[in-house]
Formats: sequence, C-alpha cells, structure tokens
Amino acid sequence: MSEAGGDHDERSAADIKQDKELAERLSSIIEDANERVLPLTKQIRSHIENMNQRPDEDKNEDELVKNVRPLIEQAEKVLNETYGAIKGADPDNRLSRTAKRNAADHKATPEEQRLAEALKVMVEDVQGTIDWAKNQLDAFPKAKKDLGPLLDALGQPLTQIVGGVGLLLMGVLNLVGKLLSGLGLESLLHGIMAASGLDKIYKGIMGSVGGIAGGK
Repeated sequence: MSEAGGDHDERSAADIKQDKELAERLSSIIEDANERVLPLTKQIRSHIENMNQRPDEDKNEDELVKNVRPLIEQAEKVLNETYGAIKGADPDNRLSRTAKRNAADHKATPEEQRLAEALKVMVEDVQGTIDWAKNQLDAFPKAKKDLGPLLDALGQPLTQIVGGVGLLLMGVLNLVGKLLSGLGLESLLHGIMAASGLDKIYKGIMGSVGGIAGGK
C-alpha cells in the first residue's frame, strides 16, 4: 500500500486522469523552481559561512548584506513566479473542490510521489536555509536587521506554494511529511502548514505527520 491513502479509490476515470495530469504539471513547476532556487540558497549559505570564518577584524556586515540581499530577492522572485504558475495549473478549481476526499481514498500515484519529492526538496532547501541563515546572522546583528525581514519575505511564497499544492492534491503533503520526517525535518512542514492554515483545514493529515514525527 502506498503512503497517501488506502487501496480503495472512489474517483472516476476522468478524475484519476485529471489528478495525474495535474500532479505532472505541478511537478514540472516545482522542479523548474528548484533548479533556479537551489543555486541561490547555496550562494546565500556560502557568503554567510565565508564571512563567519573571517577573523573578527576582517568581518564586514555591509559587505555581507550587499552580497546576500540580491540573492534573497532573486529567490523570492522565483518563488512568487512559481506560486503564480501553481495557481494557474487548475484554472477551473474543479480539483480543489475534491482534493480533501481524494487525499483520503486512493493510493499515491507515481506522479504524486514525484511531486512530493520535488516539494520536499524545496521545503528542505528554502525553509532550511531561512532558518539556518537567521541563526547564523545572530553573530551579525546589523546584517540581521537588514536581512531578517527579507528572509521572512522569502518564506511567504514558500508557504503559499505548499498551501497551493495542498489545496489541489492534499495527499501529496502527507508524503512530503513522511519524506521530511525521515530526515528529522518534519518541523519545517509543520511550521509552513500552520502559517498557511492547512493544519486547521486538514487536521487528519497533520495528525498523521505528527505521528510519524513521533516515530510511530
């Protein structure tokens, strides 16, 4: 049995086909975004690490801000474009109306598993970098004052992306939770789910993710 639901599938053949096509579209959107964003987050980490390793007398917070600010802004732009593409992936909202039922009553398809993996990579990398950078910037209070709000802003479209996918294919978030839990990173998804309000809409999904997080 797959991890997104039971063997019983009440969807019509047309529903199954459209869900499959939607998952494929969303996967391509997320994978394309990852190809563009991951190099940016890698550079963000590199600049902060390099500045941290300098002798105290050589550390320059203005230089750090100058190097990191455009990278965060560029990453935010990519994620905002990605969210727009996700909103456009289901223009008639037909699938949104049936997502909650579909999440509970069918096995995860290969297309949904591909989408979950792509979304896991995005959450792990982007939210992971945001949290890491905020922690590292404690050593650079002036830079943190400038970059902290930008990092918060970077998290907003990520929350919207996860929420958008969740409203279309909720079962995918269960898979993402399992993938992140295996890395000890399930708290990344919990925070995003809470920020998007999905934890209230889909308490069953959050419960299952929470159970996994507890090692059950």
